[in-house]
Amino acid sequence: MNSIKISALLFFAILNFQNAFAGKLEANLRAFFAAVDAGDLEKAGSYLSPDVKVILPVAPQTLDFEGYSNIRKSFKTGFPDLQHKILECTEGKNSLGFKAMFLGTNTGMLMGNQPSGNRVELPFVGYFKFDDAGKIIEINSQFDLASFRAQLMKGSSAADYKMMATASMKELDKRNLQGVIRNCTKETKFYGFTPMPVDADGYVQAMSDLLAAFPDSKFTIDDVVAENNKVVVRHHLTGTHTGKDFQGIKISNKKVMVAATVTFEYSGDKVSNVYLNADHLGMMQQLSAPMSNN
Repeated sequence: MNSIKISALLFFAILNFQNAFAGKLEANLRAFFAAVDAGDLEKAGSYLSPDVKVILPVAPQTLDFEGYSNIRKSFKTGFPDLQHKILECTEGKNSLGFKAMFLGTNTGMLMGNQPSGNRVELPFVGYFKFDDAGKIIEINSQFDLASFRAQLMKGSSAADYKMMATASMKELDKRNLQGVIRNCTKETKFYGFTPMPVDADGYVQAMSDLLAAFPDSKFTIDDVVAENNKVVVRHHLTGTHTGKDFQGIKISNKKVMVAATVTFEYSGDKVSNVYLNADHLGMMQQLSAPMSNN
């Protein structure tokens, strides 16, 4: 066998090896999404490296293995008929880019939100990196988050907005301020929480000060009324001033009960304005009153 034939054989052997490895990456990708769609999260996790890093539009920061597992579980709960349809793949040595479709009907709870019953059909692109064993070590999936939300909440009714507002208040009671502003945008304005209207960041700052001052604070919903795109929640705050100074008042160890109403105004699936009307004067009087001897 001459050297030309040997070189040709080596070339085709290397090419076949590369093709076989490339095929394995796509096979792993498809098997991973098939497991996710089937709700077999344990099997889906077997395709991931324990050190996997994940970037998604729905997450404010890079996710680790556990965080990504929670996202997958939440989406499978929200979309029981979930399907990922791979349309096109382009492979490198240890990486794979692809185009796909996200298909599903929101008939279950999704990240604390009530189901809308809407069908979502959304294109997305992804870039996966693999280690030498074929495990996924990096995931970067991108899609139009605004389009996803629009499909998810299309045809929103007063009942839908009532569920959204109630969910926000429940997040507040859990002291999860990021959960409260989940459906807010940079343009959302909050009135009555500070002397001047603030954006979502200003709201979080104002409420963080309140929660720090009253570590045991509870927000109890008394009534919810919805009409068109507005929801009024009548509620009351209870708590003990044992955390930090509050608006110039030193830690008083006093209990307060403050009645309030908050009005959510929606535009599409987003909160456009929030208006608070609370008995602030009554609260300050309770904090300033002499301690009872009882």
